[in-house]
Amino acid sequence: GGDFFRILPAGDETALMVVGDVSGKGLKAALTVSVLVGAMESIESRKPGEFLEKLNRAATRHVKSGFVTCCAALIGGSGEVVIANAGHLAPYLDGVELDVPAGLPLGVSEDVEYGEKRFEIAPGATLTFLSDGVPEARSPRGALFGFERTRNVSKQAAARIAEAARLFGQEDDITVLSVQLQPAPVIAPAAV
Repeated sequence: GGDFFRILPAGDETALMVVGDVSGKGLKAALTVSVLVGAMESIESRKPGEFLEKLNRAATRHVKSGFVTCCAALIGGSGEVVIANAGHLAPYLDGVELDVPAGLPLGVSEDVEYGEKRFEIAPGATLTFLSDGVPEARSPRGALFGFERTRNVSKQAAARIAEAARLFGQEDDITVLSVQLQPAPVIAPAAV
């Protein structure tokens, strides 16, 4: 399909989460995903805005029609999060949609700069990324799952969110990635 995600190491207790969706369906979308995933492996920068700029250059060379939405988030072990977005759905933090600039999708124009927004998340907080397959799931009667239902389920585990959208009426790829910041373990001194 046309959805993709990658978790790329970015140093000690830090990782870059990348979630995206290629417009269109079928073999063409899957081939575009393959090209983009390959391009991601050659990008050394883990700064979300810079990462998306370099990925966009690859996308403009390979995406002849359509576009790619993508969200990149650098997440540190102490709760700092830096997000850049290229037209993708904003992530949810404990059920609240984060206010991140939408940005221009990848593959539309070669010279695009992607701004970054910083957040702090507390231990135990859950950051949820998803593709439009969740809010665009459609019931047999034609009703959309929609953003209100998406927000209501966004605090649940990734598998439960995907299953809720699938059961409602899956028409598109569904990707959900949930990241939870674990509290640092408390080490108590041993009694002698």
